[in-house]
Formats: sequence, structure tokens, C-alpha cells
Amino acid sequence: MSPPGRPKGERRSAKHEGFLLHDRPASLFALSVAGVCLVIGVVAWRLTPSSTHAARPAEPRFTEWRDNPFAAGVPTDAAAYNEAAARAAEAAAAHVARLWVDGSLRGTDLDGDWGTWAGDRLQPGLSLRRRFDYLLTGTGEVEPAELRHWIEQQLTLERGIDAARQVLDVWDRYLALQQRRFETAWKPDDPASWAGVMAERSKVRRDLLGAPWAQAFYADEERDFAALAARRSAAPAAPAAPSPSLLTPDAATQTPELHAARSAQFGAEGAERLRAEDAAWAHWEQRIADARAALQAIAQRPELSVQQREQALQDELARRFSGTELQRAHAILRSVAP
Repeated sequence: MSPPGRPKGERRSAKHEGFLLHDRPASLFALSVAGVCLVIGVVAWRLTPSSTHAARPAEPRFTEWRDNPFAAGVPTDAAAYNEAAARAAEAAAAHVARLWVDGSLRGTDLDGDWGTWAGDRLQPGLSLRRRFDYLLTGTGEVEPAELRHWIEQQLTLERGIDAARQVLDVWDRYLALQQRRFETAWKPDDPASWAGVMAERSKVRRDLLGAPWAQAFYADEERDFAALAARRSAAPAAPAAPSPSLLTPDAATQTPELHAARSAQFGAEGAERLRAEDAAWAHWEQRIADARAALQAIAQRPELSVQQREQALQDELARRFSGTELQRAHAILRSVAP
């Protein structure tokens, strides 16, 4: 009988069955080797460059502080924004640096400094305001934003990014103060209004800068301004009475006290000469006064003609004066109407 399940006529000898069972592993091995070779060939073909496959573009390169190691060479939107902002900052700082080459700051040195530091903390001080004011003189040639980039770059190189952030915080507040519009108008010719002007500005300074920085930046200025306002607002003092002249006093001041003062300043001989001069001057003044009265009387005589009146005036002067005294008297009394 044939074994169960095998068709009729399909009988195999035991020898033939043994051959088939013994040869099956070798066949499977041959098939596996062929499959591996096929896979290797396909991979090699895919990796071989060809003109029909475009080369992969180079991955973007970034500086260390901007690179995102998890982006696989593809920058995020934030990274791309930082890259553009960094390039703009570098360009702005380079523009500011031209101020010392061919701008208004050429030939000058930086005024002030980057402030007083206690360890890594910035302390309020006037020297930082002087540095800010110096840099702001370049406004018009460069923008305030460009100055800010330059400050950031310089301080980052000198003291690090944390120090730069502290200084820039004060810079931003100081710039806001410079751009502030005040309500109280400044009137230089009205010292009485200065107190209101200073009160408003002092308050705004403390609001924007904070009390410590406002004190450091403006204490001296506010003190000097208050003193000036007090002087200008005070009522003018009555002028002091002039001291009597020791050289040419009028007749009413001829006193023993005057002679003593002259003796103390000019000596006894000098005081005596001054006394004699005073007496001679008083005598001359009296002669001129008497001549004026006489000439006025002649000018008022109605019976005299013009020629007669003129001759009478000349005769009166000649009777009272002579020589150089006559010339002096004529010059002094010529205003008397004929």
C-alpha cells in the first residue's frame, strides 16, 4: 500500500528521500547570499552620484552663540531673527565708530567712564552721565539706536554681557529723559518762575531714573540752579551812599574830619595842598557865579541894541577876568543870551 496522502504512482525510494532531505540547507544558504548581494547592489546604485540627482545644498553655518544644535542645520525662525539682528547691530556699531575717524568726534577722547562698579554691580555716579552726554553729541550723524549698539558692543568686550545690560538699562532711561517734553516753560527773564521749572524737572528725573541715579546725575546742577534762582529772585539792595571824595569834595564837605582823612591817606603836606586847591576852586566857582549874574542883567537891559549889548557883555568879562582866565570864563558863560 502507498503511504497515506501521497498520490498514486508517486513512489520514491528511501535513497531518493534521503538525498532530498540532506541537500535542502545548502539551497537555502545559496538563496540568502544572492539576496544580500542584491541589496548591496541597490544601495551602491542609490549612493552613486549621477547627473540626474541634484547635489544637496550646504547646510547653513552659524556662530557658536547663535547655533541651535538640535536644528539639524535648519535655523528656527528665532535663530534666523537673531542672526539678522546681530548683523544689523554690528553694522550700526561700525557706523558709530566712524565718528572718531571722519565725524564730529575725531581728535577727541571719550569723556567720563562706564561708571563705578562694586564687584559686578554698577553703582550710581556722575561719570557715567558724562560718558552718555559725550556720545549724544554725535546725534544727527548717527541714530540713538546705533549708539546703543555701540555701547553694547564695547561693554560686552570690556566687562561682559551682564555689565552691558546694566549700563544699557540706565542709558534707556536717560535717553527717555532727554526726549521728555516738559509742561512748565523755561523763562530766563522771569526768575520767579524758576522754582516751578526746577520742581517739575526734578520730579521727572526721579520718576524716570530712580532717586539714586537722579541724585548722582543732577544733585550738583540742581543745587547751583537753586542758588542762582535765589540770587536773581531777591529784591535788589539799595545802593550804598557813595563815600565823600577826598580829592574834589564840594564846599559843604570841608570839615576837620575830611582834613584828617586826607592827612592819613596823603600825608600832612598833601592834605594842605588839597585844602588850598579846594579854596581856590571855591573862589573860582564864586567868581563865575557872580559874572553870570552880571551878564544876565546886561542881557535884560531893553535900551541896548544888539551891538551895544554884545559890547557890554565883552567889557564886563574883561573887567572881571584876564589872560587865560578870560578865555575859560568866556567858554563857560557863552550860553548867556545877549
